Amino acid sequence: MLNSFPQTSGNPDLTMQTYEAVLAGVAPQAVVEAAQRFTTGAVAGQNGSFAPSVAEFVREARRIAEIMPHRGRKALPVPGRAPRREPRPDERARMCLKLPLLQAAIRNGRADLLAEASRHGLDELVALAQSWRVPVSEQILTQLKRAQ
Repeated sequence: MLNSFPQTSGNPDLTMQTYEAVLAGVAPQAVVEAAQRFTTGAVAGQNGSFAPSVAEFVREARRIAEIMPHRGRKALPVPGRAPRREPRPDERARMCLKLPLLQAAIRNGRADLLAEASRHGLDELVALAQSWRVPVSEQILTQLKRAQ
């Protein structure tokens, strides 16, 4: 790899000893692949005019060593999508009540009241809507009567 770049004025034997010392625990295959990637210019952010520093080379070799155990593993299957369920008419009616209620809560600065009413159920939401003069559909009122 070092022969692929312009020579520096440093001591090549000392440079090789440094590489050997810092790469002692890295898999030889990872070192070879890192050298190939630097030689071909495939490392992101690499300066193609100069050999990588020892730190840059070690970082790339360790990155490759982390990936190596995962090679050849079977890919996970694509997650299946749950079929989208259309809301029932009663659910749709409640959603049509909740959006204007949310807008009124934001306008009044009282999202806390809306959260509390939502925890207590539909009757509390209807009461809050009526107190804020938010229109309540007949379908919601019918649901409320059936529930009581």
